[in-house]
Amino acid sequence: CLTLTNYPPRWWTGRPPWIAPGTMGAKLLQARAASLLKEHAMTINRFRSPNMPWEGSACRSPAAGLSGACYALPALVAPGVLEPALWLTTAFLSCMADYVHISHDSAFHGLDRCWATLMLLRCSLLFGARLDPSFFLLALVPLGCFVKGRDAKLLPDPSGWVFWHTLWHCSGGLVVTLGVWMLYRAPAEAAASGLHIG
Repeated sequence: CLTLTNYPPRWWTGRPPWIAPGTMGAKLLQARAASLLKEHAMTINRFRSPNMPWEGSACRSPAAGLSGACYALPALVAPGVLEPALWLTTAFLSCMADYVHISHDSAFHGLDRCWATLMLLRCSLLFGARLDPSFFLLALVPLGCFVKGRDAKLLPDPSGWVFWHTLWHCSGGLVVTLGVWMLYRAPAEAAASGLHIG
């Protein structure tokens, strides 16, 4: 069974950042971000591993695994062939890693993590260059779910991870769908109707 030797999480100081004096909150947030980046780099280094602390099929959840299909939603509003293909690939890799192969080592785990990282960077650059900066406030919802899902891996039961990982997929899929629509469709629809957006 799982031993919880790393709980509470190593980043927890016992003092929330909003109570810390001066710039301590910023330092804690910076340390937390560095810890998450280091952890993410380690998961990429263990390319084939599902990186799950629970044994076998205890990790398999239709909600957490198949909700990765939400990343196909942007394909419904994306123009051309390439953009929809990128999102269909994202959804396929997510479902393969988080449902089909969740209980054992597979190249799909590393492919999913690397592809998702590239798509996150790509969206950050595209949306950052062409959408209002306030759009990034929406991105805090799926990113927060992702962080909570990582933290839930320290718990003895996978139900917390299932909940947060499902929300990560669903909220992330909806946010990028809105972003892709705002990037491509909204200006085209406005131009067709004679309106000006932006």
